[in-house]
Amino acid sequence: MERVVILVGTETGTAEDVAGEMAEALEGAGVGVEVVDMEDVGPGVFGGGRAVIVCTATHGDGELPENSVGLYEQLVEERPDLGGVAFAVCGLGDSAYPDFCAAGRIWSRTLGELGAEEVIRRYEIDGWPEEEDVEGAREWAGRAVERFRELVRGRG
Repeated sequence: MERVVILVGTETGTAEDVAGEMAEALEGAGVGVEVVDMEDVGPGVFGGGRAVIVCTATHGDGELPENSVGLYEQLVEERPDLGGVAFAVCGLGDSAYPDFCAAGRIWSRTLGELGAEEVIRRYEIDGWPEEEDVEGAREWAGRAVERFRELVRGRG
């Protein structure tokens, strides 16, 4: 595992802020990290057996953020084989809505259907992220990287 790519799906920038905090924690632990807006990439971002963290908010009534729709639709249409890709999902949402963190569940399901392996249970943040939520995301990202490393050693 050379580096982790954190893909960000956001409407208001909150998921981007959380992704930045995770990246800072991982970089502090010596992990190479690239934070990328989903709007700026295509399915090739999953190429080469990468380790990927999806950090996405849920928009409206359980919808993907607008900046992530293009990538998602390309994946669904092209259906690339994502075998060899390890991923984890951090979802942000509001439990006052019936489809709490639905975007995170959509990404987990879709990437799994395409052959990628989810290495750790989704981390979900309810409402506006408080300091303990952000710290939890930082710790969760560290555990995800440990699982990524275990997979690389196992494949070695």
